[in-house]
Amino acid sequence: MTPAIGIVLLLRRKYRCGFFEKCGICNWESIKKKTYHPPIWIHAVSVGEVMAAVPLVREIKKSFRDTPVLLSTVTETGNFTARRNVKDVDQVIYFPFDYPFIVSTFIAKLKPKIFVAIEAEIWPNLLRELNRRNIPSMIVSGRISSTSSRNYFIFKFFFKRVLSYINCLSMQSRKDAERIIRVGADPECVTVSGNIKFDQKVPAITPQERNAIYSELNITDDQKTFIAGSTHKGEEEISIEVFNTLKQRFPDLVLVLAPRHPERFAEVELLLKQTGTSYVRKSTLSSAADHTASDVILLDTIGELAKIYSIATIVFIGGSMVPVGGHNVLEPAVFSKPVIFGKYMNNFLEISTILTRKKAALQVADKDDFIAQAELLLEDAALRQQIGEAAFQVIMENSGALHKNMEIMQKLLKQ
Repeated sequence: MTPAIGIVLLLRRKYRCGFFEKCGICNWESIKKKTYHPPIWIHAVSVGEVMAAVPLVREIKKSFRDTPVLLSTVTETGNFTARRNVKDVDQVIYFPFDYPFIVSTFIAKLKPKIFVAIEAEIWPNLLRELNRRNIPSMIVSGRISSTSSRNYFIFKFFFKRVLSYINCLSMQSRKDAERIIRVGADPECVTVSGNIKFDQKVPAITPQERNAIYSELNITDDQKTFIAGSTHKGEEEISIEVFNTLKQRFPDLVLVLAPRHPERFAEVELLLKQTGTSYVRKSTLSSAADHTASDVILLDTIGELAKIYSIATIVFIGGSMVPVGGHNVLEPAVFSKPVIFGKYMNNFLEISTILTRKKAALQVADKDDFIAQAELLLEDAALRQQIGEAAFQVIMENSGALHKNMEIMQKLLKQ
């Protein structure tokens, strides 16, 4: 890495977090104590992939009792979520910058038994070094959009070589498999195993825990709660407008607004001030419930959104009204909550398609459609229950990818 590149990376917050660790400057002694034997290395870029890793890590610890599991992330929120929510993992680290001398240091120090990347993470130098050292690698729940496929195809000469370093590409759907083969993957190394995100453990939220969430948010269980989760720039304005319109008809409605990225909390707070919306930051609330009630709760904490979905009346999944590609709709669906998302769901195309086909979620075209569908749900408790239960049923019907991927992993480790 040149000094100039290093300075540029330091200036960008997403790279600044864990910068030295990403450069290979780690407390290797401490890491080696926790990974006392060569570990299974799982890589999950950010929050969505980390949460998908939870059942995978749990299953690995059952199948390989004496093998430590190391989990790497790229983002700060992913790293925090991993440390907080992935209880079975032995060590959480930041993923190294993909430069030859850095990844070679990581691999030499860690000596992993296998490298497992969740979804579609292709790191050329890391994969080449793993291959050179005869360390197997695999992609779990792999996905590739039609746009990415077209772009990668232009550089097929490059991707064909990089993909040849991977022992198994376990893809979410047949379309994903066809696209990765078109880009250059060896068909013999590609399989369709489904999406491990369907293999979520159903959270057991006790009445006491639900009451605690209500108390922490300073709301009551007889209020209607509209959660806008993992929102991106442009979606907070839409969510606030939708909320203000709905509030006229449902005066007890409260909005929990959860921006995807922590660095945008201040920006979203400024937006709330500019729109004259009554709000409070979650971090300023206490369980004493001694604050004046606010229309909007800005969720400015990390790692709480998944459990807060359990008290939702309706949920909007962000990244879908702007061209980001959507986020994990199954987190609220596992609580049998009715979910609304926009037209940009290409990162979760298979899941969103199944949900809409089964009438287990509502996809909206624009803000007006969003208002209409949200209003429909808020006024009809039976419809909310019907859609929420259908969503939960979709999860149950599509689970099983975890077992298939564990079988592949066991075969690779025996080679």
